Amino acid sequence: MIDLFKKKLSPQELVTKISISEKKLEKREAQIKEKRDRAREDAKNALKNGDERGFRVASKQYGSAAGQMNTVGSMLEMSSTMRNALQDQESLTEIVEIGKDLATAQKAMGFDSQKMEAAITAIRTSVEKVTATSELLSTQMETLTSPESTREQESLKSELLAELKSEAGTEGALEEKIRKEKEKA
Repeated sequence: MIDLFKKKLSPQELVTKISISEKKLEKREAQIKEKRDRAREDAKNALKNGDERGFRVASKQYGSAAGQMNTVGSMLEMSSTMRNALQDQESLTEIVEIGKDLATAQKAMGFDSQKMEAAITAIRTSVEKVTATSELLSTQMETLTSPESTREQESLKSELLAELKSEAGTEGALEEKIRKEKEKA
């Protein structure tokens, strides 16, 4: 394990070494589990036979094996976490490299990223304004075609017709007076 830290390894090499270590730990875990199970069985038999000293010895072996199992289990979890972190690091490194390549290509094509961002922002703003206008027009259309709007229109129409009739009646009476005055003269 000491040679693991002597030279700088690539993430892939570290993942490989960690995977090997995990396999060794899994093998050791299986051996400890057998030892723990055997100690448990010995403790059970000692109790069944009334052998108090045999039970104490077997139960201590069982406790020791159980503690080792917990330690190995924690180490397996830690190695799995480390392997996942290294794989994530590789993925992020690859994504960063792709981003750099895209930026280089963008510059080679003559695109100014600030101008592109400003243009995209302007387009988004324009789309938002169009969307807001569409929503406003839609709301107005709904208002105009709603039953309430139709009732208001009919009410206004009746009111205006009544005014026109009264005005027409007044105009008619005025015209009649003018005609009579002309006849007298």
